[in-house]
Amino acid sequence: MTTEGKRGMGAQPAVSVTDKRRGRPRDESATEFLRDFPALLALSRLPVPILAVDDSGVIAFANQAFAAMVGHSRDDLTSMTAQSLVVCIEEPASGVVAILREHANTVIRLLHADGWTMPALISDSVLIRDEEKLAVVAFTDLTEIAWHTSPDDELLPG
Repeated sequence: MTTEGKRGMGAQPAVSVTDKRRGRPRDESATEFLRDFPALLALSRLPVPILAVDDSGVIAFANQAFAAMVGHSRDDLTSMTAQSLVVCIEEPASGVVAILREHANTVIRLLHADGWTMPALISDSVLIRDEEKLAVVAFTDLTEIAWHTSPDDELLPG
């Protein structure tokens, strides 16, 4: 068995994942702990689909929820561009970040790995400076809602 305190097939005792995590010191406040918490770790653990792209469309980060939504692995996504996933981005003259900001809080279409497009609500970028060359956005998959509310609607996967 490989439970805590018992030896598995190897010579090393099994250790639970929680044993390896950094705990918050007793004298550190929750706010102090969060200030030092790595942003990428937090984004990767969110159950909400998150995508970060630079102004040329290079995917800088995609969490597992986004990868599952579009049917690609996280590794595959890092070699792709936003233009290959987001239907409203073709050849951006003003940059991908500006296009994503322009479409914030609207329904766009994402291209799934299986070839069909899906409706998704895109958030505004969490990075708010006008000159920012990186967008970090969240998505809400509207496919299920479209099937239930209007089966003849253009929102349905195509």
